[in-house]
Amino acid sequence: MTGVLLPALVALIGCTAEAESPQSSSSSEATPSRPSAVPSETSDAPTPEEEAAGSATMTVNELLRVTDAAKQDPAASDWEPEIRRYAGDPAALLAVTAVRDYAALGLRQEGDTAVDLEVTAIDLAASEGPTVKIAGCYDSQSTRVVEVESGDVIPPGTLPRYVWDITVTRYDSVPGSPWLVNVLEPLTDRPC
Repeated sequence: MTGVLLPALVALIGCTAEAESPQSSSSSEATPSRPSAVPSETSDAPTPEEEAAGSATMTVNELLRVTDAAKQDPAASDWEPEIRRYAGDPAALLAVTAVRDYAALGLRQEGDTAVDLEVTAIDLAASEGPTVKIAGCYDSQSTRVVEVESGDVIPPGTLPRYVWDITVTRYDSVPGSPWLVNVLEPLTDRPC
């Protein structure tokens, strides 16, 4: 049964928990796309849209940094509080579950997540709070999943590069009004 479930779990973890890792020991640095608004001639100050894009992109990168660290050493600690600093549900629940599954199955990640991020939409008046939509192009070859005891590499079972659909929302009702990734959906059938 493990032989059947393991490839499916790796694909899921490589996607949902791969809402996981860049920066620090990560390799995903994204430059937020500039909205097509004409910049003010009197000021170089960023527009609210540019600030939102920058904050959302930074949040995704930080989540990926933390999830990379968590998957590289899943049994080291309870990673949930750190993951929840950058993610809200359902993305947080998926990432936490993936890390716990790595620990339970004796798996670990090698390498750091590489994903190219592009801001595709910004809605500062969204009913759930200011929201930024991001398209990611995930390089599934940037990391690999290894069985801790045997050292065997688990094949990813996905395209080499595929799309991530990401939504980041600012939670104004929470102290500090944090930006949190609440959707990180891997679209493993969509190459990029």
